[in-house]
Amino acid sequence: MATARATTPRDQDRTGPEGLFGDWLTRGKDGVLTVWAPADGAVLRWTESASGWSGPERLPAPGLLPLLTVAQGADGYVHLVGMRRAGDGDEVELVHAVQFQTGRPLLGWHSLGHPNKVARFTGHPATAVDGAGRLCLFLRNGGTGVSCRIQGERGGWGRWQDLGGSGVGEILAAAADGEGLVEVFVPDQKSIARYTQEKRGAPFSLADRLDVRSAPGAFSALATTSGSVSLFFTDEDGAIQVWAPQREPDPRPLMEAAGSGPLALTRTVIDGYDCTILAQEADRGRVAFAAYPTEEESAGSWWTHTSTGASQVPLALREQASGGLIALALDDDGRPIATRQKTEAGGFALGRWKPLT
Repeated sequence: MATARATTPRDQDRTGPEGLFGDWLTRGKDGVLTVWAPADGAVLRWTESASGWSGPERLPAPGLLPLLTVAQGADGYVHLVGMRRAGDGDEVELVHAVQFQTGRPLLGWHSLGHPNKVARFTGHPATAVDGAGRLCLFLRNGGTGVSCRIQGERGGWGRWQDLGGSGVGEILAAAADGEGLVEVFVPDQKSIARYTQEKRGAPFSLADRLDVRSAPGAFSALATTSGSVSLFFTDEDGAIQVWAPQREPDPRPLMEAAGSGPLALTRTVIDGYDCTILAQEADRGRVAFAAYPTEEESAGSWWTHTSTGASQVPLALREQASGGLIALALDDDGRPIATRQKTEAGGFALGRWKPLT
């Protein structure tokens, strides 16, 4: 759901920074949770079971850089998009793999190439899965515009499409709406552009442009109760704004940002109400949480701060199969730590951060 950016875990492979994006905490059709993280030449996977958690399992991916974007569709399939070196020097190519069932081997990796002839790193991939299970991949290209590539319904991939634009930021936000159509939000130095498709698998075209400058930090999208997609972004004054063009033409202010880092989003039921949950790193491993009734931005919200004990944390949120929220972070050694909602207490109360066991 969220397109959240995070730092790569500092595991035994000593991976580099800023490499984990998307929904890296997934839940299979069986209700089982999985945690994903990148490493040099591999992907690390932790899997839940009735007796606890197992992992990290090292899934080899020769040449893979410590950069990973994770997306999951309604069919439960988990899509992994990474980058690996292509030839000599600093040229790279995008690669894709799929997990069809929890804990099973990955299918792939397959090269997706790069939108530029000189294929160097130009930005971090953003992904979303449409209602037919097709992955849509977006990337800032070498001309500082945006390119996309769409997976075929029966396998294979279409060609790279240049959506245009210039001066685009590294972080994009994509999500599928209630009809299974994907939207992508693209920030540049003066505005935020929204691209949509008329039907599943169709090319993307510009639908809206919001004349506002977004600050670095929060930039994430989420489908809400009406089936529309909401973009959450930080404005120049440090406030989190919510823009849902299918509901209202203008953004609505929600609250002040808790920090300058990425924003993790999900939805869960609290006391019988569908609520949107936000999490953001506040400072040096402190994580702030907020909740409000979905699509009722006028109600506002407020932050509750927690401490992970780590110096810097990536974040992921997911509703558990049994109900209630689980939040994941990675500690200074790259190991997952979690806090869970105390559903029996009512309201939105969270437990202490603990290692996965």
